[in-house]
Amino acid sequence: MIRRAELYIVPLTFKHPIVTAHAVLTTRRTVILRLETVDGVVGYGEGVAFETPWYTAETVRSVIDTSALIIQLLKGRTLSAASFGTHVSSIIGHPMAKAMWESALWEVEAARANQTLKQYVQAGDAVACGRTIGIGLLSQTLNAIESALASGFDRIKLKASPHELLPALSEIRNNFPDAPLMIDLNGSGSEQPLDWFEALDTYRLLMIEQPYPSTHWVETADLQARLTTPICLDESISSAQDVATMHRLRAGRIVNIKPARVGGLSAALAIRDSGTPYWVGGMYESSIGRYHTLLFASMSGAAYPADMAGTSAYFETDLLDTPLEVENGQLMLPDQVAPDWTTIEQLSEQTVRLL
Repeated sequence: MIRRAELYIVPLTFKHPIVTAHAVLTTRRTVILRLETVDGVVGYGEGVAFETPWYTAETVRSVIDTSALIIQLLKGRTLSAASFGTHVSSIIGHPMAKAMWESALWEVEAARANQTLKQYVQAGDAVACGRTIGIGLLSQTLNAIESALASGFDRIKLKASPHELLPALSEIRNNFPDAPLMIDLNGSGSEQPLDWFEALDTYRLLMIEQPYPSTHWVETADLQARLTTPICLDESISSAQDVATMHRLRAGRIVNIKPARVGGLSAALAIRDSGTPYWVGGMYESSIGRYHTLLFASMSGAAYPADMAGTSAYFETDLLDTPLEVENGQLMLPDQVAPDWTTIEQLSEQTVRLL
């Protein structure tokens, strides 16, 4: 049973602005849950929704509000990661908020078993990683790609608004004819004509990620039927049921599994076990949530390198006591990590006591 639950709202400053099809991010506010049980065991999780609903409908505010509902459903109950979904099933949606709580419960279970979380979930020691590069000044983009390939990254994901993409992609392919490239549209391609996508189809991409908004299943299926390049669904996939819909409609061939977006590790494992080709994505989360995601990514089954980077790549200050670093395209997983609570408390702009 839970004795205490607190949320810390922590702003993190990016070292370099993050460019997506919808937003340019300079600061990332994230929600950290600290959960303590009546027997003194502590677990933690991260709510990785953004401040505004540009990626999914969830936000920092909704994670806080949903957590207030979750704690009411959990009070006085004997809990486990496996039973958590049943306890909160009356809450429709809000997978990122639920994933934060489930992550904390996995931590509690591991501690009670006298194991690290890595041991408890039988994770691996390293994760093969790709590099995500926002298309900005072309010279900088080309330099970033060259550096990533030289560092051993086996997949380069390009992010840009659609009107910038084709000219840049032509130049990138001229300079790197054999580079393993993909693009991520974050659902921004609705206004692009079919011949625009057919032009993309000529660049030998690994995949086109989320060309249309998450609910545009029929349009996405029609597009996949016209393209040789596989479509990868990201925002569209919030559950194993969505993966089944993708297959039935033939709306894509690959999924990007982000455990936080699908409701937690249990749901991510269910999607993995469905046999669908997948890879694992990040949410520009702090190293707390990133470590949990990397544990899943290290398990066998992924068809492509993960969309993750080390702690030194993103933020001026991060929130674990142990850095997560990439070596020759592999992100190494320490056997044990812990939140840096001194830093969390110093940076936190708001603390919400739930219980």
